[in-house]
Amino acid sequence: MTPPTIRRVVPDEQGRLAIAFAEGGFRRFRAQQVYGRDGFSALAYPNVLKRLTYDDAAVRWDGIGALDAAFLYDASVPMSDNQLRRHELRAGYRNQAPTAAHPTHHVYGVYLYPFDPDGPFSLGESIGGGHAEMGGSQSFDLAGLLAWPGWREHFALSGCDWAIAMVQEADDIEILLDRLVHAICARGGM
Repeated sequence: MTPPTIRRVVPDEQGRLAIAFAEGGFRRFRAQQVYGRDGFSALAYPNVLKRLTYDDAAVRWDGIGALDAAFLYDASVPMSDNQLRRHELRAGYRNQAPTAAHPTHHVYGVYLYPFDPDGPFSLGESIGGGHAEMGGSQSFDLAGLLAWPGWREHFALSGCDWAIAMVQEADDIEILLDRLVHAICARGGM
């Protein structure tokens, strides 16, 4: 049997990878399955898990090791369309308090939903924290994001001003989302 071939890898905020294999469809791999291996317990930290690179044959983490495509295929399960649409990756998240709205908790965030064609960008605020807090979020497609006058400031307040130029220069959403995911991975989610 021919070994599986990796085509795309997108981490999320819950310790999972969405992996597209050439054999078709996306599969979900839970990193907790390898915590017992030497060094791999560090993948319990989302910023470490996100600091990955990959090629056709494996997913790698510097200083930790690699998981080959055959292992990842066997240790993963198919993802439903709904699971793909809700696959979330944080681009930026920063507390700007104190603000006029709250003295200790005014957090801005930018999240990607790379498999949701209707709203791959989610911009939100958490004010006060806790249940029934103030704040909220809004999802955008690329055209909607670019049309919203406050998006650049929101990206900057969220700590992902590095992504502004990428978004402004984009003319293909798939290429943009791949570039953003790779940049988030290179930054370790920071």
